[in-house]
Amino acid sequence: MRGFHSNAFDPKTLIVLEAAFDEAWLTLKSIGNSSIKPDELARSVLRLAMEGERDPVRLHDGALQHLVPATSWREAG
Repeated sequence: MRGFHSNAFDPKTLIVLEAAFDEAWLTLKSIGNSSIKPDELARSVLRLAMEGERDPVRLHDGALQHLVPATSWREAG
């Protein structure tokens, strides 16, 4: 991702991003999705964070929304 540097987020934000990624990854696994790779999910979470999102639920939902139809993961949960 262009313009992304490892020092772009403070430690508290990194914890939120990690939690959002982990939960979204578990969601993908629970619905049996094997086509989305971890780096795709990470980019989706980071894209939202770079736009200013810090709520872990919205990061989770937004990242998945960009990658898979909402019906497939919302119904599984």
